Amino acid sequence: MQKLKELLTEYGQFALIMHLVLWACTFMMVFAAINLGLKDWVIGYAETILGEEYSKAGIVLLAYAMTKLTQPLRILILIPLVPFVKNKWDERHLE
Repeated sequence: MQKLKELLTEYGQFALIMHLVLWACTFMMVFAAINLGLKDWVIGYAETILGEEYSKAGIVLLAYAMTKLTQPLRILILIPLVPFVKNKWDERHLE
């Protein structure tokens, strides 16, 4: 979590926007996967990690829970991604 705090301190709103975009993309992909017929697989996976109560949950709550489970992975992706994207953004907009 210290790296994430340092990232937010250095890049501020840009890091926060990247975090929210990554969260939204993850949520939409999980939601789409559930709607495209992978609901039984997602429910089975959620039951293994979270417990049986999620098997009766709605699609939005299930997608949210699965998105929340990916948070450590998303943060690991976000830490090197933000400086890379910010540098590319600055190069393109400062020319």
